[in-house]
Amino acid sequence: MSRKRRFFWVTITRQYLIAFCLLVLLLYVLTLPESYHLAVLSTAVVSTPVKYDVIIDPGHGGIDSGGIGAGDIYEKDIVLDIALKMRDFLEERGLKVGLTRSDDSDVTHLANIRGTRHQRDLNGRFLAMHEGSIGISIHANVTKDPKEKGAIVFYMRDSYIDQIYAKTVFEELEKVQVLNHPEPIPRGNLLLLKAKPPVLLVEVGFLSNQEDLNKLVNPGFRQVLAEAIGQGVLNFHNFYRLEQSE
Repeated sequence: MSRKRRFFWVTITRQYLIAFCLLVLLLYVLTLPESYHLAVLSTAVVSTPVKYDVIIDPGHGGIDSGGIGAGDIYEKDIVLDIALKMRDFLEERGLKVGLTRSDDSDVTHLANIRGTRHQRDLNGRFLAMHEGSIGISIHANVTKDPKEKGAIVFYMRDSYIDQIYAKTVFEELEKVQVLNHPEPIPRGNLLLLKAKPPVLLVEVGFLSNQEDLNKLVNPGFRQVLAEAIGQGVLNFHNFYRLEQSE
């Protein structure tokens, strides 16, 4: 075989090999969980100026009801009310507070990616977290086991400052609500926790548990919850501000 023909053959073979490798990589990515696709698309954030001391994210909204408890109690409504009460509590104490939503809507309009409604909604919340010095996302749980109850605090795995944040909120929350776990839980696969500022995700209770549900439908208890979580946020904000100034 001549040198020219051999070079041509090697070039063609190399092109096919590269194309094959790219195809395998694409197929691998497509088999990953949807949350990972979104994390890949979303974690590169254009520099965003900080507008708020804290961003509060009431989960779900709009056509996404979140979990549903007995009597058609929607997670989206419970967590929105708690978030609004938290905002009032924190603003009364001098903090500037932003919300990802303040009514029954999703936040797809904040997204900077294409994708499903769910992907754009999560992306919008992720981006919004960068407008605050710190952030917190409020949710309620639902499970098939009606005995599961209590609040859960999630923070970003391997982040020392996020762990401090989680423990600070946890200490206030356990004064007013049963806890599902004896301490905050580190996670590495929740998109919002990947935000650059310290961010927590708090599950305030289980809508699938009658005891928790009875408490969460009570506006008075939601006020107590909002103030407890808000106090934890305030305590950490004051600590974090001092840390940042040193």
